[in-house]
This record gives sequence, C-alpha cells and structure tokens, in this order.
Amino acid sequence: MLHTRSRRLFIAFIMALVLTAFFMLLGGGRGTVAGGGLPPRPDDPTATPPAPPIPTATAVPPTNGAAIRLHTSKPSAGAWTVVQWQNEHGNWYEVEGWRGHLDEGQADMKTWWVYPTNYGQGPFRWVLYTSQNGKQLAVSDPFILPTRNGQIINVEVELP
Repeated sequence: MLHTRSRRLFIAFIMALVLTAFFMLLGGGRGTVAGGGLPPRPDDPTATPPAPPIPTATAVPPTNGAAIRLHTSKPSAGAWTVVQWQNEHGNWYEVEGWRGHLDEGQADMKTWWVYPTNYGQGPFRWVLYTSQNGKQLAVSDPFILPTRNGQIINVEVELP
C-alpha cells in the first residue's frame, strides 16, 4: 500500500509541475519584467513640422535671349501693335506671335522676347493701329533683330 501511495504522490507532483509549466508558457508574455514596467510614453506622438528653408544667395543665370521694344511718342490706350517682317521680294508679313496691345501700365511701350535662333534676322518693322481692328497710326523704320544675349533693340515711333 505504501508503494501505491508513493506512486500516487509522485504522479500528482509531476502533474502539478506540468500544469504549472503549461500556465507559465500560456501567460508568459503578459507579466511584468523584474524591476518594474516600461517607462511612460506619450499617448499620441505628433511629428514636428520641418523648419522653413533658409534663403541663400544664388547667382543670377546668364540671359539667354534678347528683346525688341517699341516706344511711342505719347501714351495711346487701346492701341494695337504688330511686328512685320519683309521677304526678299519686298512684301511685308505679320509675325504671328508678335501682336498685341501696348504693355499694360505703360501705354507707350511694347516689348517682345527674341530667341537666340532668331538673332540678326530682318528686316522687321512695327505697325501701330488705333485698336485691334482699327486704323493705322504709325509705321516704324525697318530694323534688324538683336545679335547677342541681353541686347534690346529700341524702336521709336512718332504718333500724330
């Protein structure tokens, strides 16, 4: 009988050991580490906005182009300008992109950009009208387009 009783105690001890190990494995990640828990953290961390860029001085790139500029002897609100080119037969034709009112705020001037591929071409002339479909006011003397970067060809026109 002693032998049976020792055997039962031994089996109960082993089962208690197995159950303890099983429960420790099941709840192993939920306990706290010796020495306390983790330090406190903010609930919702927010990103710090980036600092604004610091302006730095930069070199001005070289101008790659030139201009033609019409000056009239007096302001003429609503006036329409057209640049014309002359072919080898002496006929004048309007330049498609160089048409428009005198520059806003300066009703005595009009400026058009000239690309390097057009340097030195000509002859050209300015024609000034009272309005887009109006009567001709003045015609400039012929001129040649600029020949270098940054050059401005100024053309004066006397209005009646």
